[in-house]
Amino acid sequence: MLIKQKGIIIKSVDYGESDKIITILNEHGAKIPLLVRRAKKSNSSLQADTQPFVFGLFIFSRWKGMGTLSSVDVINQNFHLRLDIYESSYASLCVETIDRSIEDDEVSQYSYQLLSFALEKMSEGISAQLMSVIVLLKCMPAFGFNASFNQCAVSGQTEQSALCGYSFKYDGAISEAFLSEDPHAVRLSNKTLYLLYVLQSLPIDKMDGINIKQQLVDEMSELMMMLYREYAGMFFKSQKLINQLRRLDS
Repeated sequence: MLIKQKGIIIKSVDYGESDKIITILNEHGAKIPLLVRRAKKSNSSLQADTQPFVFGLFIFSRWKGMGTLSSVDVINQNFHLRLDIYESSYASLCVETIDRSIEDDEVSQYSYQLLSFALEKMSEGISAQLMSVIVLLKCMPAFGFNASFNQCAVSGQTEQSALCGYSFKYDGAISEAFLSEDPHAVRLSNKTLYLLYVLQSLPIDKMDGINIKQQLVDEMSELMMMLYREYAGMFFKSQKLINQLRRLDS
């Protein structure tokens, strides 16, 4: 029996000399592993159609466990993400975050919507680094933690302009007046904290015309990596390439 489902490829692993195994996040939010026979052959049309980030209609047979892919009707290959190593690395961070936020047997419609949203915005020219910040923000609860960016964690003060950093000691933003309480607080622009709060609170279907200065995106991105490392003990595989690219730029 053939099954037809829309989905996005979130993993692609070589298997043997000519085959590969892909994992798609289908339109229902389930992860589906599929064997792709002869996908590595140079004359196979499936070689290009089974790369990460490909969005399409997947036709496959499946009984128990892993299915076998028959064909793909590509809707968007997202080829541009493989042309730019920076965009590709942050797009991979988006995919990896969402992949690790749901169990193999879990179904999460929101995860599919979030990944679709991120890839769609990237195809519109929005920075993949910015989209990775949004994905990391939205996935925090799935990893068992959260963060407050809109009030001082020490005093409870909600005046956004007074906030100047993030304190891991107090687990939240901190204002200038109480900065001495945590000399190890991460200094940040109050604009960065405000934007993190807005992006954290705003539903993805309300996010239109996103345009944020690169310096602020860099600050947000760095803090999000630190939050995941501190609160979830996570180091992403894609982060290794991101760190290498940063060192080359510095």
